[in-house]
Amino acid sequence: MSCHAKEDSRWDAFLDKNVGAISKWSIIHVQCFRVPLFQGSSATLERFSHRNPLGSPMQSLRRLILCCWFLLIVTNAKFAGGQQPPIRTDLVISGVRPHLTTYGIYSQNGAHLKSGHNECGIGAIVPWAGRLWMVNYAPHMPRGSEHKLFSVESDLTKPLNVHPESVGGTPAGRMIHEESQQLLIGHHLIDAKGKVRTISPGDMPMRVTAITRHLKDPENMVYYIDMEGSIWEANVHSLEVKRLFKKPVPGWHGKGGYTSQGRLVISNNGELHVGDYKDVLVGGEATDEEERGVLAEWDGETWRIVERRQYTEVTGPKGITGGSDGNEPIWSMGWDRRSVRLKLLENGTWHTYLLPKAAYCNDASHGWYTEWPRIREITDGRWMMDMHGMFFDFPKGFSATNSKGLRPIGSHLRYVPDFCAWNDRLVLATDETSVQGNPLAGQPQSNLWFGDYQDLKTWGPASAYGGPWIDDEVNADQWSDPFLVDGFQTRTLYLAVGQLKSKPVVALRATDQQAITSMPEKLSVLPNVTVRRGNWTRPAKGYAFEVDQPVTVYLAVDHRGDPPMSSEWQLTQMEVRWGNGHHDRVYKRSFPAGKISIPANETEHTPGSFGMPHTAFVEGNATVKTIRGEGATLNEPQASRQSKKFAVPADSSVQLTMQIDPNGTNEWVDFREFSVAGGDSAVELLPEELEAVWVRFKTDRDCMATVFLHQTSAYPNQQRHEELFAGLADVDDSQAIEALVYPAQRSRDLRLLTADGKAFEFTKDGFQFESDEFDSKLAEKLQVEPEFTVDEASVIVRNQGRNYRLPKGDAIYDKPFESGWPRALREVESERTIANIHGTFYEVPLVINGAPPAWNLIRPVSSHGKRISDYCSWNGLLVLSGIKQDAAASEHVFRDSASGMGLWFGGVDDLWKFGKPVGHGGPWKNTDVRAGKPSDAYLMRGYDKKVLTLSHTDTTPVTMTVEVDLDGEGRWIPVKELVVPVGSTVRHEFPVGFSACWARVVSDSDTTATAMFDYQ
Repeated sequence: MSCHAKEDSRWDAFLDKNVGAISKWSIIHVQCFRVPLFQGSSATLERFSHRNPLGSPMQSLRRLILCCWFLLIVTNAKFAGGQQPPIRTDLVISGVRPHLTTYGIYSQNGAHLKSGHNECGIGAIVPWAGRLWMVNYAPHMPRGSEHKLFSVESDLTKPLNVHPESVGGTPAGRMIHEESQQLLIGHHLIDAKGKVRTISPGDMPMRVTAITRHLKDPENMVYYIDMEGSIWEANVHSLEVKRLFKKPVPGWHGKGGYTSQGRLVISNNGELHVGDYKDVLVGGEATDEEERGVLAEWDGETWRIVERRQYTEVTGPKGITGGSDGNEPIWSMGWDRRSVRLKLLENGTWHTYLLPKAAYCNDASHGWYTEWPRIREITDGRWMMDMHGMFFDFPKGFSATNSKGLRPIGSHLRYVPDFCAWNDRLVLATDETSVQGNPLAGQPQSNLWFGDYQDLKTWGPASAYGGPWIDDEVNADQWSDPFLVDGFQTRTLYLAVGQLKSKPVVALRATDQQAITSMPEKLSVLPNVTVRRGNWTRPAKGYAFEVDQPVTVYLAVDHRGDPPMSSEWQLTQMEVRWGNGHHDRVYKRSFPAGKISIPANETEHTPGSFGMPHTAFVEGNATVKTIRGEGATLNEPQASRQSKKFAVPADSSVQLTMQIDPNGTNEWVDFREFSVAGGDSAVELLPEELEAVWVRFKTDRDCMATVFLHQTSAYPNQQRHEELFAGLADVDDSQAIEALVYPAQRSRDLRLLTADGKAFEFTKDGFQFESDEFDSKLAEKLQVEPEFTVDEASVIVRNQGRNYRLPKGDAIYDKPFESGWPRALREVESERTIANIHGTFYEVPLVINGAPPAWNLIRPVSSHGKRISDYCSWNGLLVLSGIKQDAAASEHVFRDSASGMGLWFGGVDDLWKFGKPVGHGGPWKNTDVRAGKPSDAYLMRGYDKKVLTLSHTDTTPVTMTVEVDLDGEGRWIPVKELVVPVGSTVRHEFPVGFSACWARVVSDSDTTATAMFDYQ
């Protein structure tokens, strides 16, 4: 044996004995210090560990550990020599401590270089054993990932503890098992001294969404609820696990779970079909658009569906202990297209309560954009509820006869998977930056927010929208579910009898399958032509049809794989949505009379899987004929109809009775009656002094009815917080320091590019600017294209073939800055888009990752009047670019004295503190209008003092009718008729508290008209 071999054997014996301890120490050390030396050597180490030709895999692992150990010793020497500054742990910016940021990848020392780790929301946070414990999550990793189990010391200046027992995955379930005094969080069990044990995802492969108390053996066993729908049980002592059910109930995005009253209750908030129903024990596929997700219960023997709607949280008075062995109530939150739904199980009976929605970011049918809204105790017996962008006070004793105290606190932009109280602070977990469908971020990252309950009241206003009925068939003398009105300052009540919005007949995407779930109204009224789906492992067939006149064809093209289209086809901004979360791009092309050939779809979206055949919508007055032998099918549109039972003639009326529950005791008194004729509507401003917790309604005859409320409150930030934004340049400051910003993929740092070709890196560790090499590929990625156009009247956004008009700010925003167009639309919170348009920030809900957002459901946040060229989220912070040249360094402004480069840092909910939204504009400005043709929709939601001015050039008086869209979905009702004299301007001031989503104007004459709104 050679000397080297003897030396190797001695090292091998040493490593055999100590490999576990050394590897654990190495991992922790790498994660704590994120040593920069590894940026250059990680690839070398990886090659060494995987390709080393000398020795067995175990020998390679031993050498790898020694190499890591050696490099760490060298790195520590560098630290000691002062060559590398330590991570700054002293920074606190708007409640965020950047050094506590969590990431999706930990083995690359800062670089995001591994697939499947495109999200890292903080799924659960729990105070335990003197620390705050938390887990972050990957998008879909039932068998684990590089995401971690963390703990935070009470001294918040210390680094995160990254626990070597981490297995990652997609965890958000947490429970304190009282008998064994263990915290169960994800796959981990932590005892009272902080010792961690872990159930291997190999033994229990699941995305842990909830953990609950056991029905039969609560001292020793618990239930684990899987996002895919399976139910497991585990012994908290031995860690033995057993799957009880593969998928007992329908739905495809499991969320909450809780036990009490002798039953396990679980929830599911998605209807994206990703499997089959062969294992489902009760229920099945959705039978209509209303059936999404599920709330279900199991008594230990039998499963029962409580409601086929989208539900998330399930909890009760014992909260994080996962349930009760007694008869305590159960609360669950969900929603439908009308409002938030709050379910109460009390003494074996389910009760339903309705609440308004502040935002619509959660609403997509797949349920992905909800995460884990919670009802949870925060301080001194105070409980809080978070749902649809609003925090509510929640009474711990909430019951059918004691429901008072459920009141709005305020709205927010932060995406909050969990929250808790810890060391006299309120802590919010966040899902901050995702890279799923978000090319403007290099890697996912999320952080915590530390603050006070009162801080929440300084963010967004307590304003929200919803009602018990929207185009619903209502039976006579049946009360609606109670709807919350307590805690709001002003209330606009909309009532209508008859159908407000035509419902397009549900068409199939191909002749034989895949229901279209959403399409522009423009397409819904057109005949369409398509073919059978065919074998999806082969290209989808083309086809042909004939027309006897010239037509325009709109072609729905499966977006998967981005099938190339010839240049004759022009891409529109419309989309068709179908199936379970799929959507099409829509192209258009003009054709003369004759044969029209539609190409095949020969694009594979994944290897061996081809997209859908194209669907053609035909616009024009032509007769459409399919060609025999081509296999195409023609589908003619049909008008939607009300059933005769619920139809009310125009010469008849419906009496709607409104009752109030003044004290939340389920004792109701009559408040008012409304008489509405068939096909008619009414608008009522309810008195501000209304003393009620809940309202409910009934009709005196069968009818189709709408009852919908806009409930608003004053903005907490009537005036801008000048000190907070003192470093930002005003819009007319052409000397502002501007850059495009990008959370890096290659490191934890923030990359910056300037219009004059300079590049910088703002470091995570030191919060310092460093010069960088200009990256032309990054510049191409970050290039800004305007998301809107501007005319004399207003800002215009196109969505689904429609114009949506927004107010204007300063005229400087009409054109790009000297450095280029400012960034308009960007994902700031995960799966949440923010728009910065013409000096106002907006929240714009997403429907599908990578697809255009739902502009019709936009809400304004604040008007800033600043020269903000770009913005993003990074290390838990909101970053704004566009500071003054002489901006002084502060908590929020970081400057580099040498280059002059600087940025503003804060929290996403600081945006509210710019002050309430304002603006000026309208649908018409010296515009030629046609009698009876409505103007474009103009945004009204979220604005305060509203004044409309009308004028025209006609030689006779013109009557103009103001109509409003009450829910953003195109349900228009008239609210004011104004006669505009010749040569005069009519000024209409809307009542204080009046609110609607959109407004438009209709003239009774052809004329040239102006209709302008002023929002102050």
